[in-house]
Amino acid sequence: MSGAALALVTCTSALAFQTANSAADSVVDTGAEAAISPAPVETARPPADLARWADRISGWTDVHREAIAISLFDAPSHGLPDLDHYARAILDGTRSESERNRLAGLAYLRYAGWLEHGLIDATTRAPRPLVDEEAEVLVRRLQRAFDAGDAIEAIEDSTPRVRDYDALRLEMMRVMAVTPIWSGVAPGASLAVGDQGDRVDQLRTRMTAEGLLDAAWRDGDPFDVRLETALRRYQGGANLAPTGRLDQATLRQLNLPPDRRIGQLMANLEQRRWRTRDLGRRHIWVNLADFRLEAWENGQLAREHEVMVGQQASSTPEFSEDMQYIVLNPWWGLPTGSARPRFQSFRRNPALVREYGFRIYDRSGAPISVYEIDWSRWDNDWPYRMSQPPGPTNPMGEVKFIFPNSNNIYIHDTTERDRFVSTRRDFSAGCIRVRDPLALAAWVLAEQDGWDRERIDEVTAGSSPRVIWLDDRIPVHIAYWTVVGDSNGEVRYLNDLYRRDGVVIDAYLAAYESESGEAIAAVRGGAGVISASFD
Repeated sequence: MSGAALALVTCTSALAFQTANSAADSVVDTGAEAAISPAPVETARPPADLARWADRISGWTDVHREAIAISLFDAPSHGLPDLDHYARAILDGTRSESERNRLAGLAYLRYAGWLEHGLIDATTRAPRPLVDEEAEVLVRRLQRAFDAGDAIEAIEDSTPRVRDYDALRLEMMRVMAVTPIWSGVAPGASLAVGDQGDRVDQLRTRMTAEGLLDAAWRDGDPFDVRLETALRRYQGGANLAPTGRLDQATLRQLNLPPDRRIGQLMANLEQRRWRTRDLGRRHIWVNLADFRLEAWENGQLAREHEVMVGQQASSTPEFSEDMQYIVLNPWWGLPTGSARPRFQSFRRNPALVREYGFRIYDRSGAPISVYEIDWSRWDNDWPYRMSQPPGPTNPMGEVKFIFPNSNNIYIHDTTERDRFVSTRRDFSAGCIRVRDPLALAAWVLAEQDGWDRERIDEVTAGSSPRVIWLDDRIPVHIAYWTVVGDSNGEVRYLNDLYRRDGVVIDAYLAAYESESGEAIAAVRGGAGVISASFD
């Protein structure tokens, strides 16, 4: 069994059980597994009656109504349904003041609710109505904005704070102004240097349109090194393997229709709106589709790390939890599913147990020799478990970062550090492997007395496990975003690694179309919420 094979399944187990010592940071790390209670299922709450909540808003003035109305024209720039009908009706001086107040209140709740919570539910993908508690928060926020003399503050307070949201919004405005026309490449076999024909011309046209190739070429020119280099750059930007060949994954990415690309952008803006609004003074972002981890502090990007994520068969989920502790020199406790193939290997070659330092335990927790295993119980109730102590072949590496969750996912070091050279890094069994993990550990422990980098290195130079509980928990947000913005405002469209975008885009566009019609009906009076004529 190779070290790579040992590292293949590292994260299907639950979190290692830890016994805290109140007098010191160290604990006994047995490598055993601790059960995690599932989160309680929330009972669906009835949607809020927005007209009733709109009637509760008091203190409208011409200035406040105008501020809300003008802000509604920005809804499409967020990838949200057009609210221009509301805006024009609110600004319509022929309507009564009370009617315009009700329309302004209703439009505000609809718009701010979308910005705050999203158009569709993050879990069910169904349209997401506001509930009474949320509507009450928005009404109070608007009343405070009225008191401060600037109604637009209420809209700004509902707008997502995620760092690249503004970059995606600018991209949304760009594609609204000029719908991009991306030339496609006809389906067919892969293309490489030396090939020529119509499909090579189509690929060269596309690379030119992407700004990756100059226009000094002629129809019929063969696939050359210049085109290969341009294609490598395109693949690298999309987080595809930069082979320089037009493979099928690259062809799919190139041929995504413009309307689908816009839907992808809309869905990514929506996914930003799903994230918790209080990100944490110090927090960690992981974007699975970008193979990237970011550590943020006081609104500033403090560190960036490359990561490996789950393979397609064991894709890493999206969630947010608080990091509670880290483990230096961790044990690896193998779950039954991962351990059984290794037991079979040990049956064929018992010397592997000693070679890799594994420990085998019976059901009572007593250590046993590989030669004491009762192999006749293999197909019945298998009573054995297996752990690997800290060491150079332990797939956990030198540190793991624990944020207890029902998915049993955590961040950890790896023995396969050479694989970080790959552009596409979906190699793990679900957990997140991080590059330069001790530097990340130093950032996590920067505000923990007595734990500077020198002490971290001192502990990891040994072989004894050490658990450090954090004085202040650090939120960890794991997302899957296929459109990302950089610090220069540039936007990249990434490969949909896990094929998750389709469901989100379809659900979002369906809700978008439905809400667009309902918005018009509400202004016209067809929805029974506001009795008014738009014409």
